[in-house]
Amino acid sequence: MTKIIADYLVKNTFVISMNEERTCFERGAIAIHGKRIVLVGDEVDVLPKVRAAKVIDAGGAVTHPGFVDAHVHFMNTARGAFSDVLDTSTMMNTLRRWWDAVEEEDERAATFLNCLEMLSNGTTCFLEAGTLQFPDASAEAAEAVGIRGFIGDPFLWDLPASQGTQDMTRAPRDLDRSLNLLGGQLKRNKEDALIKGCVVLFGLGSASNDLMRAAKERADQSGVIFSQHQSFDHHDTAVDEERLGSRPMRHYADCDLIGENCTFSHMNDLDPDEVGIVQQAKMSVVWCPVTSMNLGAKAARNAKHLEVSRGGGNVALASDGVSSGCRYDVGLQGLMALLSTRAKADSRTTMTALDVLELATIGGAKAVGMERDIGSIEVGKYADIVIRRSDLPEAQPFSDPIQSLVYNTGSKSIWKVIVNGELVWDEGRPVRVEAGSIYSEAQQSHWRMMDKLGLTSRYHRRPMPDTK
Repeated sequence: MTKIIADYLVKNTFVISMNEERTCFERGAIAIHGKRIVLVGDEVDVLPKVRAAKVIDAGGAVTHPGFVDAHVHFMNTARGAFSDVLDTSTMMNTLRRWWDAVEEEDERAATFLNCLEMLSNGTTCFLEAGTLQFPDASAEAAEAVGIRGFIGDPFLWDLPASQGTQDMTRAPRDLDRSLNLLGGQLKRNKEDALIKGCVVLFGLGSASNDLMRAAKERADQSGVIFSQHQSFDHHDTAVDEERLGSRPMRHYADCDLIGENCTFSHMNDLDPDEVGIVQQAKMSVVWCPVTSMNLGAKAARNAKHLEVSRGGGNVALASDGVSSGCRYDVGLQGLMALLSTRAKADSRTTMTALDVLELATIGGAKAVGMERDIGSIEVGKYADIVIRRSDLPEAQPFSDPIQSLVYNTGSKSIWKVIVNGELVWDEGRPVRVEAGSIYSEAQQSHWRMMDKLGLTSRYHRRPMPDTK
């Protein structure tokens, strides 16, 4: 029998495939050749058919599809830059000042740090939120780390800022400027490219119908997704409703501005009619549960993401930004989504650990337009997988691996991460880049930005400690 040639063979592992049948192989194996999965199944069936250059023995621990973080702001060098009890309006204006002041080296440093953090937490693909001043530098950094992702054009908007909102001098709210930049990141969309472009507006009532129509048409023509912030809470929705004359999602549907390739983030304030509109449009909704709870409990209480999902709509998870989402950890977001949903419904049966994995994998894959290529461990899909470890007290006893990774071990159990068929995270360290240098550059950037913006902290000390 001619054997299948593989670069990697992962054996002795509990495979959570997340295929359509949600098949798990209790003692499974995965063969990888090049960028893609060439065989997956029970170890007894796979091993005799494969000749592999490298064998990874998972020791019985879990392997699952990489998580997708479907809404990310690359600015975690702002972590700790201001008080954690700062009111939301002041915090957001400080972030706008930060965005307006970054230089290329700052954005590169933030992207490197973000990507390491995401890999360390089992994320293999991200969707950037359209808030990069230097997308080329960010794309180069992300590709160097070896993560998969999508990047949007910088701050596309054309409606005036509301009273009290900090204006950004380097990103004026102008239709001509936004139309000129729209779709600029699609230049990255070469076959098998790790970092690609999509169409992203800032949203949250900052885009006219003309700009939204141009964005949707460009996404349609290019076969990519169209993403924006939308309906974070009742304040945003009320402003939209006054401007548009109807609930925002109803207005967008009436004007043919939404469809299956739309991925809107937050979407906490939807009325029942809008839930139906989202489901009918077959669009994706991105749930940022920690941000919803952190910036306004009412947003979390009103959220209907589970209702959207149960009715056939697609829902994904995201970390959002470091100041609101706490850390770039989709597993944390999923656990908080589950707990907040149960608290709101006063029922333990409302949402399950398997629901969390569905949102984090196949839901995320559809949200970034890659459901045919990532999100599950199946033959022909990209080898974007996470291998966990079981030698942790939280992982004992080994009984229900799905419950274990969602409720108990979390990102602490991440052992190896493979993206595009390449090992990029191994035993707590990145493989392609040097972590200590990245941490040092991020710290230096943090100091520069703090000084530039006149921000102070009683714990802001120098010189920088040795991070190596």
